[in-house]
Amino acid sequence: MPECEICGKQTESAFEINLEGAFMMVCEKCARGKEVTRSFGNGDERRQARRIVSTRAEPETDELVENFGEVIRKAREAIGLSLAVLAERISEKESTLVRVEKEKTLPSEKTRSKLEKELGIRLATKTTETKSSLAIRKNEPTTLWDLAQKGKGKKGE
Repeated sequence: MPECEICGKQTESAFEINLEGAFMMVCEKCARGKEVTRSFGNGDERRQARRIVSTRAEPETDELVENFGEVIRKAREAIGLSLAVLAERISEKESTLVRVEKEKTLPSEKTRSKLEKELGIRLATKTTETKSSLAIRKNEPTTLWDLAQKGKGKKGE
């Protein structure tokens, strides 16, 4: 029985994946989201390989625009609304909107949606960026994975 080269688990069905140029034999769980090149094991290898490959696409997420608080404040002032009136119109607390405008708090998706609709602005953009391709986080220990991902981004630029 083959052994997964990532987690070490014994598996009946093994998959060969291309992981950043390195070909590895892995279990079904470790193959999820990776580029499967071949599968070995049980008779339904093709179905399993297709299913795993189809999970590769990264889900789209919404990312707040830079200076979202300033965007909200300018749009609110442009149509002549006070914070109290805006809060009443979108059924939110005024204190919540104050914190959002000062960028001390991120708006929830529901609040963001209500602000966009009421003020006629866009506060989010669609992105398919993965966690591993984000910048290295401050105040957290840097890992080898972080360094490898940072270096990978520089080469492609």
